[in-house]
Amino acid sequence: MNERFADFITILLPTYFFFYLAITLIHRNRKSMVNRIAALLMLAYLFYFVGEYIKTSLLPEYQMQIVLYGNSPMLLFVICFLVHLSILIGGSITEPLKRWLPIVYAAPFILWAIFLLAKDHRELYDASITDGRSPLDPLFLLLTIIFVAGYILMSVIILAVSWLRTHEAKLRMIARSLLINLFSLFAWFVVVTSLLQSGVLTARYAMILYFIGYLTWAVVLRHLIGKHNIMPDYRKLFHILFKSAPTAILLLDRSGTVKEMNPRANQWFEGIAVADIPSHFEFNNGLRLCELVTRVFQGQSNVSSEIRLTHLKQGQLDLMMGLELIDGGNEELFVMHLTDITSLKATERRLLESERSYKHLAHHDPLTDLYNRIAIQEQLEHRIANRESFALVLIDLNNFKQVNDTYGHLVGDLYLKHIAHILKQCTAPGDVAGRVGGDEFVLIVPCSPDSDAHEQIGRLLEKGTRYAFLHEQTEIPVSFSAGVSVYPIDASDVTKLMKHADEAMYAVKRAGKNEEALIRK
Repeated sequence: MNERFADFITILLPTYFFFYLAITLIHRNRKSMVNRIAALLMLAYLFYFVGEYIKTSLLPEYQMQIVLYGNSPMLLFVICFLVHLSILIGGSITEPLKRWLPIVYAAPFILWAIFLLAKDHRELYDASITDGRSPLDPLFLLLTIIFVAGYILMSVIILAVSWLRTHEAKLRMIARSLLINLFSLFAWFVVVTSLLQSGVLTARYAMILYFIGYLTWAVVLRHLIGKHNIMPDYRKLFHILFKSAPTAILLLDRSGTVKEMNPRANQWFEGIAVADIPSHFEFNNGLRLCELVTRVFQGQSNVSSEIRLTHLKQGQLDLMMGLELIDGGNEELFVMHLTDITSLKATERRLLESERSYKHLAHHDPLTDLYNRIAIQEQLEHRIANRESFALVLIDLNNFKQVNDTYGHLVGDLYLKHIAHILKQCTAPGDVAGRVGGDEFVLIVPCSPDSDAHEQIGRLLEKGTRYAFLHEQTEIPVSFSAGVSVYPIDASDVTKLMKHADEAMYAVKRAGKNEEALIRK
């Protein structure tokens, strides 16, 4: 009874400290894989030493079953978790080793299962051996020692490589501390085992010393994870970034509510209530902030969009927004980056306006704002390519030189603008009006092949003669000669159409510049 009580006080009761270590690791950051594996390592130790206590003090008659089905797999879990933890702590340096983890876990357990299936359990664990020798089968014991020593050595090598290859002071400190801790545990294991084999210690006291060593190692491991903060606290990290970031950064919850802002964002949103900030965003895709947050949460890796911020003091700001989910945090937080692109957007708008102006000037007459010769040529080619039936009208002003000589070129320009205004007033949607020379104008009028195009054009141009040009109480009549060419009746290409209409127009002029704008073929 005294021995059982001593085992309870020295082994079983302190064993539950492993449980405390596991709970605190998970509570610190349940989404951290480092914390998860470290917690599982603590739980494996817990179940291992509980099994040892039950085997030794409570149910010695079932020690074979407890060792083979309880303690053995727990010990294998311990060394597997140790290798896994070392790989995770190495970060990007040991990232390629993660693909070998299935083999690391599978190899010892496959061998353990083979032994259980291939040999009688009494051969694997001979409970009758009480003379200090190990009751385990020699081959089974040898392979167990090889795996335990090998996995510990593997962990040491992984940590050593991480320590030597990393340039981060924080990771070097973690790797070095864990190496020292692991070497201390290994040395303690060797010393206690040597004392046990030499007969200085009994098995019960050796177990107590093993437990003390492993518990001390676990406490130091837990301390290193907490002290060096292997998985960073995102709030502290972002607060550091906030102070120096040149862009505005906001932390949002899943509903799109602003939780925190950096100093740059505080400047932009000065005078706006935090709860009202999302309402000042105008997204170019018509969505709302909460909808974009939902998209990111549902799996879209990141969302970027141009937005406009309306502010009473600063006016309108054009911003480029990036939205991402923070992985590994204790709560679902989204980080929004806002970059001021107001000057870039203003430059872009000026360039677009310049481009539109250039394109307009390239296709329009600068005096009358009608289509120029190049644009008329393109219109004709386009309509012919589409096999559209149309009438081409060439118009030449009568007595325009006399207007220039009598009233001057400035009045002549005003007269030309007046003619352009008449043509715009007389044409219908789908008609095209242009100026191709000094006093030469062009009309392109859609018409059906079976209609009388010349009569249609005659009625259209007759309207133009009703609008006389008035200059300083002097009325200058509008008079012109026109020639018509119909596609595809009169010609089938641009050159022939222009020639046919030109000949018709000069025929009118030779006939005496009919003031009623005589139309001929």
